[in-house]
Amino acid sequence: MRHLLLAAAVLCLSLPALFIRFAAAPIEAIGFWRLALACAALAPFAWRRRAAWTPAKARATALAAACFFLHLWTFTWAVRHTTVANLMLAFSTHPLWTGVGAWLLFGERLGRRELGGLALAGAGMLVLFGGSARLGGSGLAGDLSALVSAITFSGWVLAGRGVRRGLDNVSFLLGAYGATAAFFLLLGAARGSPMTGYPPATWAALAGLAFAVSLGGHGLFSYLLNEYGVLTLSCAKLVEPVLAALGAFWLFGEPLSPASARPSRSSPRASSSSSSAEKPTSKRDGAVMGRRRLRR
Repeated sequence: MRHLLLAAAVLCLSLPALFIRFAAAPIEAIGFWRLALACAALAPFAWRRRAAWTPAKARATALAAACFFLHLWTFTWAVRHTTVANLMLAFSTHPLWTGVGAWLLFGERLGRRELGGLALAGAGMLVLFGGSARLGGSGLAGDLSALVSAITFSGWVLAGRGVRRGLDNVSFLLGAYGATAAFFLLLGAARGSPMTGYPPATWAALAGLAFAVSLGGHGLFSYLLNEYGVLTLSCAKLVEPVLAALGAFWLFGEPLSPASARPSRSSPRASSSSSSAEKPTSKRDGAVMGRRRLRR
């Protein structure tokens, strides 16, 4: 049964980049609503277990929430500033950071199975993404943001592992998600980000992030921290880049082969940016563009 839950968690965790592409909202609003909706679903079940909380567990959960906030913010920012191929390649380094942290904090070491899984998954991702992912250029900031997201995700997993040893999963998720949602709300208020007034498609994407990813993905992953070692779970997550890249290829036309790492023109965002780039801003610009077309 736990293997099926792990497969479901990995499948759900391959979806956030795709949902975020459809969410026409600021990062702070995306982070707040995906977690607020998840908290609303968890609250009736966690309230009956409130006696399990202690000050020490609350502090540890706050640390996990801070890592989770940084992970979600940098991941969402990277989705909008690099390709899914680059994003998932950089994010797939998280087993390395998790392995180092598990060794330092819990004395866990990579066994032959984990090392073999890392090597096999790494080779597969290089074959799949090696041509389409290009570090540097205009997407370098997005690539670096994805790398920070990988490091902070490892912090979330390791901090959650410590808290989950003495706290049930529902209570931990409600506390961590509630604190993370508060961080997003405070940052949104400070930056003046609108939290409402979005089109139905954006609300649908936010609901998908809340129920499919936050509950079905991260929720199951957190539950399985007491069923598997953190290194095994991190290696299992290396299937995500393949699933996410296939989704981006199908929905947005992003290449899987050595074509181009730029966003596809089939995506709404790319189409609008390309059309605006061809629009003349003055009569002089229009004349110049006309001469260029004649030369072609």
